[in-house]
Amino acid sequence: MITLSVDDQPEITGLMKKMLGRIDPRGRHMTAGGMDEAFTLLSDEVQIIFLDIEMHGLNGIEAADLLAKKYPKLNIIFVTGHPEYSLSAHGVFPSGFLTKPVDEKDIRRALEHLRFPIEDKAAGLVVRCEPFAVFYNDQPLVFKSEITNELFAYLVHKNGALCTNGELLSVFWEGNPDKDGRLRQIVADIRTVLNDVGAGDVLIKKYGRIGLDMSVYTCVGNIGSINVQFGWY
Repeated sequence: MITLSVDDQPEITGLMKKMLGRIDPRGRHMTAGGMDEAFTLLSDEVQIIFLDIEMHGLNGIEAADLLAKKYPKLNIIFVTGHPEYSLSAHGVFPSGFLTKPVDEKDIRRALEHLRFPIEDKAAGLVVRCEPFAVFYNDQPLVFKSEITNELFAYLVHKNGALCTNGELLSVFWEGNPDKDGRLRQIVADIRTVLNDVGAGDVLIKKYGRIGLDMSVYTCVGNIGSINVQFGWY
């Protein structure tokens, strides 16, 4: 699943992400502190939004009305500490209405009764953060060398941001320009492995920079743990 939890209390979104990660460890579970941030994360790929009602700025019911028009197949599940909003909330025909404090059982029950059922898809490209490993359709991808694996891990760690050759040379070879050819070879090795399983489009090269298209793979676990494992900083 691809989900988005929206609440102006970070402890709530943090808990939602943790519970959703246990329910669907291969899913992509995003969080936002309000609708302004949520709109920057939303796309047709997001399948479920867990939406607080009382928030600063645009409230959840107003937001749901806009979302239903723009994303007609988006499952909207209200999560609120104010059950008195239930009548108003049902006026926008949500997929669910959860009352805080929410537990994992509540979420699982809501997921069983979605207005727009989520179709099962092939596992595709999956990155496990800890310990770091890459899989395609549940089969591990094996890169030619450990440094190739580490460079791919660094690109995952960058979370979609594009890296210059200079940055990569600095991280892996203390900025030695003589390693530029080695860097190009490693990138080519990554592309070959990905192309072999039909996932070559995950690798992005643009304006002399390189990165990963986050929409093409599923990241499981805490992405921040990758940096700790490899000790880049």
